[in-house]
Formats: sequence, C-alpha cells, structure tokens
Amino acid sequence: MLKNYLKTSFRNLVRHKGYTLINTLGLGIGLATCMLIMLWILDEWKFDRFHSKSDQIYAVMINNTYPDGDIRTHGATSSKLAEAISQEIPEIELIARTSMSTDLQIKFEENLFLENGIYAEPSFFDIFSFPYSKGGNSDISKNQSTIAISEKLANKLFGDQNPIGKFVEVNKSLLTVDKVFSNIPTHSSLQFDFVLPFESFLTENPWADHWKSGGTRTYVTLQSENDAVSTNLKLSNLISKNCPDCNSTPFLFQYSRTRLFSKFKNGHEAGGKVENLVLFGLIGLIILVMASINFTNLATARASTRGKEIGVRKAIGSGRAKLVIQFLLEAVILSFMALAISLVLVKLLLPAFNEITGKNITWRALDHLFLLGSVLLTLLCGLLAGVYPAFFLSSFKPVAIMKGNYSSLLKGANLRKSLVIFQLVSSVTLIVCSLTIYKQLDYITKKDLGYTKENIIIIDPQQEVLSNPEIFKQELLNFPGIQSAGFAGSDILTVPITTDEISWAGKPEGSTAFFKLLRCDSDFLSTMDIPLVAGKNFSMGTPQTSMYLINQKATELMGINADDAIGMELDVWQGTGQVIGVTEDFHNNSLREDIEPMVFLYATDVGFHYYIKTTAGYDTDEILNHIDKTLKKISPDHPFNYRFLDEAFESSYHMEKVMGKLSVGFTIVAMLIVCLGLFGLASFTAAKRIKEMGVRKIFGASTSQLWVLLSKDFATLTSIGLLIGLPIAWYIARSYLSGFAYHIHLELGVYLFTALGLMAIALLTVTFQTLKVALNNPVHSLRDE
Repeated sequence: MLKNYLKTSFRNLVRHKGYTLINTLGLGIGLATCMLIMLWILDEWKFDRFHSKSDQIYAVMINNTYPDGDIRTHGATSSKLAEAISQEIPEIELIARTSMSTDLQIKFEENLFLENGIYAEPSFFDIFSFPYSKGGNSDISKNQSTIAISEKLANKLFGDQNPIGKFVEVNKSLLTVDKVFSNIPTHSSLQFDFVLPFESFLTENPWADHWKSGGTRTYVTLQSENDAVSTNLKLSNLISKNCPDCNSTPFLFQYSRTRLFSKFKNGHEAGGKVENLVLFGLIGLIILVMASINFTNLATARASTRGKEIGVRKAIGSGRAKLVIQFLLEAVILSFMALAISLVLVKLLLPAFNEITGKNITWRALDHLFLLGSVLLTLLCGLLAGVYPAFFLSSFKPVAIMKGNYSSLLKGANLRKSLVIFQLVSSVTLIVCSLTIYKQLDYITKKDLGYTKENIIIIDPQQEVLSNPEIFKQELLNFPGIQSAGFAGSDILTVPITTDEISWAGKPEGSTAFFKLLRCDSDFLSTMDIPLVAGKNFSMGTPQTSMYLINQKATELMGINADDAIGMELDVWQGTGQVIGVTEDFHNNSLREDIEPMVFLYATDVGFHYYIKTTAGYDTDEILNHIDKTLKKISPDHPFNYRFLDEAFESSYHMEKVMGKLSVGFTIVAMLIVCLGLFGLASFTAAKRIKEMGVRKIFGASTSQLWVLLSKDFATLTSIGLLIGLPIAWYIARSYLSGFAYHIHLELGVYLFTALGLMAIALLTVTFQTLKVALNNPVHSLRDE
C-alpha cells in the first residue's frame, strides 16, 4: 500500500514539474532562512554555557540608588565585597575576584606583543572551565612574580619550547611562567591570554581596596542545594552593613545570562541582546509560515487539474481517508525535497551569513540535534501545509467532478485570500522596517558628532611616551602628513567615567547630577575640532586639580549661561578648582543616549589614548611608518598598534549594521515568497473564471479589459494588506527609533514607496496568469458547455 502511495505521489510531482519546482523552491527558501536564523540564535545561546558549573556560576552585580530614586546597575564591585561575602554568607561555595581586562606588553627575548589579560584569584579556574594544559592542575599562584598564559600566547612567545619556568618581561617586570591554560573558547564572554595574581593588582592599585571603589569583578558559585533568591536576601544589606554611607546593593545574576540579558532598568532586568534574537526568530517563523501558505494556496489552485483523477479514484472505490493519506504524503515528500534544497542553500550562504553577522558558524555546527530538529520541523511544515488541501480535495463529489462542474466545489476563497493578505502584511512590515533601519544607519553615519572623526588615528602609547609628551608631539609634527596630536585618557566615542560626586554653589540639596569626566591635554580640543563657546582652553602645565573645562550641557544642568560659568568653583572628587572654559556639546555616548554634562580635567599621562590628526589625501602608510618610528625612538620595545576613529565609530554600531543587512535579506526572501503566493492565487482564479472570461470575450471584451477585471481582485488584496500592514509597520519602526536619543523622523515617502512598490510587484506577478486567461481562445474553454 505504501509503495503504491509513494509511486503515485512521485508520478504526480514529476508530471507537474512547474508546480513542484515552485513549491519546493518556496518552501526551501523559507526553511533555509529559518535554519540560518536558528543557527545564529543557537550560536548566541551557547555563550558561557560550556562551563561545567554554568548553572551555579553567578556574577555579583551592584544596584546604585541615588537621592532622586534613580537606580543604576553595573558589574563593577569593590574588592572588599568578596571578603565580606566569604565571611558572612556560607551558602557561597567558591568566590573569585578579577580585574577588568587590561592590555600589557609581554616580551621574551626578541618576541614582543601587546596582549589582553586579567588579574585573578586562584579560585578563578575552579569556577570557570578554563583547564590547564601545562603546569599541573593546582591553582594559579599567589606569588606576584608568576604568570599564567594561554597556549596561543605560549606559541607566539616560545614556539616549540616548553614555556614552564621561562621568564617573560611584563611591563618591565620579570615574571615566571608557571601555568599554561587552553585557549579560551570563542563562546566565552571572558577573553584573555594571560592571568596575573590578583594580589599584584591590589599592590599596583591600592585605590581598588576600598568599599566605594568599583575596579574589580566578583564571581561566585552557589552550593547546589542553595537558591539564588534566598542568598540574595542575605547579600542585599552586606555593603550597607560594612559601609553605612554607601548607596549600593549587591545581588547575584546568573553568569550564563549576562551576554543576552545585560540591560537593566531601575534595578531590574530589562532585556538586552536577547531582544534581537527574539525579533529575528519571529521573522524566521513568519517567513516559514508564508512559505507554507504558498504550499496550501498552490495545492488548492491545482484542484481543477486533479478533479477527474479524484473522481475516478472515488468512482472505483477509493475512500476519503486513502485520498487524504495520498495528498498528505505528497505534501511531506515535497517538504523533504524542500529540506534538501534548504540544506544546499545554507551550505552556500553560510560564508556570507558569517560575514554579515561576524560569526564563525561552520557546516560542522549542523550537529545531529540540529538536523533532527530540522527534519521534525520539515515534517511538521509538510503536514500543516498539506492538511487543508488534503481534506479540501478529498471532499469533491465524483458525480459533479465527472460532469466537469468545478465551480461549485472550489470553496475556501476567503481563506486563501486571507492567507495572501497575511503575507502582504508581513512584507509591508519588513519593507518599512528595513528602510527605517537603513535610513537610521545612514543618519548615524552622516551625523555631526560635534568633533572630527575623519583622518584621526588613535594610538595607545606606553608610559615612556606619556612621560615625554612634548618630545613625542614635536617628533610627530615634524612630518607634513600630521597636523596635530592630543591626549585623552578615555575613548571619545563613549566616555566611560561617570560620577555624581561634583558640587557647585547653588546645587540643590539632595539632588543627583551625573557628569562624564574626561582627562585631556591642551591640544585635544583643537585636534578634534571641538570649539570653545566661552573662556579659554587648557595650556601646557596647567595644574591638574585647579582648573576645569565643562560643556554646554553642564551649564544647562547648573542653570547658568556659558559666560557666567567662567570663574565659578567646582568640587570634583574632593578637588576644588575653577571653570576656565566652556566647550560646545559633542556626543560623548552612543547616539542611543543623550549628550551628557561633562567636566574636562587636565592630564597628560592618566589614561591611554593619543588622537593624531592627519592631512587629508596624504599617504597613510607613510604616516603610520612615521608614527611607528617616533614611538620607537622614545620606547624601542613599544609594539605599534593603531586604529582609525571613523572605523572605530562604525564598528560601535555593528549590531545595527547586522540588523540592517539581515532585514534587507529577509525582506527580499519575503517578497519572493509573496510573489509565489500571488502567482498561486492567480492560478486558482484563472482556473475558476476561465469560462466566464470566454463568454466575456465572445461578447466583445478586449484583452486589456479582461486583464483589468482579473487584476482588480489582486489590487484589492494588496490594498487591504497595505491598510493593515502600514500602521503595524509604523508602530514597530517608531518603537525601534525610540531606542535612539537621536534619530530620523518617520517620513511619508517611505510609506508611499512601500505602497507603490508592493502594488507594482503584485500586479506584475499576476500579469502572467491573467494575460494567459485573457488571451485564451474561448472555443477551448467553452467546448464542454
């Protein structure tokens, strides 16, 4: 029996090659899209879940509560906190403190590299699954003269030599390599190539060993029988008990969730990167549903061509159940043919997909569970897409069919039209949202940030250079391709230091005011083309604690104008000084955030960054060679690392670019599927109205009149889809733009372009079928009457 079902199904599919091709291609594209999105989601979900204790590992987070009730959440903890947790909360199994990641210069003989690493306590490797490959399984040493390095760094420094016991120079200090750990997996949020004893960090940074500091991170594991909720209750008052004037409340947050659920609002979890995964997961599901809808519509459109087959089968005794099985089997076979196409498409598109998303997903990532899931999804799609056509076709009455009376049998037009409208609504939403994302990206790229980002090179020099700023700058400026150079302690794209510990005369009692702090020298403003609106700039040798610059946002917050700000006193971190100048505002955050009030502190060596303005059009390689030679003159062992500010700016919006490119790709896929859906409905309509068109043609209707008559139904469907889809698209686009403090305005042109473009595509898609009917010889369509 099954053999007969299969043979008949394959014969039908081979006989109707066009139908088979359209169905398998449409469903294959939908499955491929869904599989690529699922691979991306699974890749993100894998982050930090490879640790053997991933369910027990928690990061200690801090809620800072301010007088006005504002709560800000971050993961920077005091080193004192870990000591208190160890002593007062027995439910904690393991605890480890680490520094923030840091770049240090590591040298062995002639091999010199600038590497990224951390300072960590011995229990760090017990909490996280970063196994040692050499040096035994004991903890990292507390001996401050030792270092643990990764296999990758060991190969760079020592080649084939055994690194254990070798001496390396780290920032001019000789350390012994006593451990080598396996390379950090790509699915780890923590990335580092060396680990130094945490005691060394406290020795080098005594300020961190204070309850009000925030220079470390703290990780714990809970005993398996203990609940994070009950532990958090004990943890909540730990800081206030040891530091009565601190406004911080610690809590545990599961470490494996930190990558995807990193956003907090008013002290509570508020989403994060997971929102993008959910969004594209829904898009993938919608595209798959759209492809399945085509399957259903095209199957019912073929009803008239299979009517006699069904009539003969019923006349010779075939029951409805057997017909249902036959049609469902055809649907399942088609869906598995589509699966084969989708796997080929995934294989071909994976490199481009990786380039867009910045991933490194390989074909091997298609593991058994993923393939099993794909097979089950395909089977489900085949059954769901085929169930309506199966019951629909099997319900035909053989007597009516054998007489050629199909019109009374081809029911369900409203359902088919509704499905097409759903496709059109989805396409409208995707088109508008894609255009909105791209226009916002274009706006971001061209937005005046308040400073120059073109022709700016950023370098991070070592201490020898920072200690000799005048010599370094003079050497740089001897080259015609360099116009100026200025120092800044922080990244200008997102100034990281924020404080509320700033006071001035007239500050409201009990108010909370946040300021960005940026350390810079006297050449920074001119290098970045940031103008002054009042007062004067720093000058070389300005006392570091007696003079400040502020921006216009700061004057607005203080309730004064720029001229009145000159000469006023500010107390910044217990350092009192005068405001000597006011700058124009520039973006000191992502464009998702407002420009914040800022205070500039004079410094030439507190921080890392030099911003070098180059001459437009000058040979970049020559400029870079000159900078490298200048660095080597002052610091011969200095590894030369640089980046361009405009490229750094663009990379900071990587996720927005990924969303834009994926949205366009998915919109194209959705439009292709919609076109197939309209083609299917046009086929159904043509079959249903072919005799009507024959009669009209006999009575003198022209081809153009018949085309208009047949096309107006599709124009109506498209119009309904636009009427429903445009408001939905407007709402989603507005929600997306609300995430940016600076964004485009939703323009009418986007909606007009979408409406006219979709209408044109819809009419062009159905034109083939409508003209086919309109040009048909009425003799052929009416010969049975």
